[in-house]
Amino acid sequence: SAASDVYKRQKEYNRRKKKGKKTVIYDFAVIGGDMRQVYLANYLKNQRYQVITYATKKEGSECKEGKSFENVIREAKCMIGPVVFSKNGEITGSSSNKKMSVETLLQEMKKEQILFGGCINEEIRHECEQKEIKAFDFMKMDDVAIYNAIATAEGAIMEAIKMQPINLHKSRCLVLGYGRCAKVLAAKLKGMDAQVTVCARNKTARSLAKSFGLEVMDFTELKRRICQYDHIFNTVPKQILKEDILRKISKESCIIDIASYPGGTNHQMAEKLGICAKLCPSLPGIYSPKSSGIMLAKKVLEISGEIKHGIEK
Repeated sequence: SAASDVYKRQKEYNRRKKKGKKTVIYDFAVIGGDMRQVYLANYLKNQRYQVITYATKKEGSECKEGKSFENVIREAKCMIGPVVFSKNGEITGSSSNKKMSVETLLQEMKKEQILFGGCINEEIRHECEQKEIKAFDFMKMDDVAIYNAIATAEGAIMEAIKMQPINLHKSRCLVLGYGRCAKVLAAKLKGMDAQVTVCARNKTARSLAKSFGLEVMDFTELKRRICQYDHIFNTVPKQILKEDILRKISKESCIIDIASYPGGTNHQMAEKLGICAKLCPSLPGIYSPKSSGIMLAKKVLEISGEIKHGIEK
């Protein structure tokens, strides 16, 4: 049972501590990231798991901070990284003076350990497979991705409200793309009585958007019609808003780009043209870190339990 598992972990922890052993076995190491990782680590600790952190935000953290990246990796059974796991070979973290290279992580991890993170690239996944390390990508889990889309949509709406001196109510909103995030965002904007148009390449996607009472258009119409909108939300992860399109946008409109880095907007050109455009990565970590962090923690416990009891999906 869960209660007996907690008792066993605490007994082992106390035994090792009493003997003065240098290596402490932690259930989880939470590394890098934003406030989501803080709430994630705190939730696990409050569930009576042994948790250590490294290069996470100190604000609000209730967990012990590791002395070195290498020691943290060696001391934990399960490593939990950020939702955007790495960039330029480094695990993304909140502390600029604490480097966490992906190379070091993979060198130090053993096959009995488990790795969690979001947007883990194929090279890292391949290395984990070679070392027989179980790696799980949060963003490849449908339930997590849908929850993340909700938090992202709410954050995008917050950014739009801050960027424009007008109500979203009855404002003209354009959503570029109609994937998971775009669907949630368009629905929430419509629920706020905005006039929402979806621009999508796929005919089926346009038909689906239309069935929900949204206006639709194809990307071939974008240059001609984009001047009509007060708020432009981009969800397409490649550059859609190039110079020729940007020159057609009203100077009174704004662009909220929630596509993954580097976004879908030529931001240098937008600035040159005097258009208000903002790339908005990691919105759940800014506007709903507690909800997002606890949701990730529960998912980690669910999968860890499945592995432990031999029912991994």
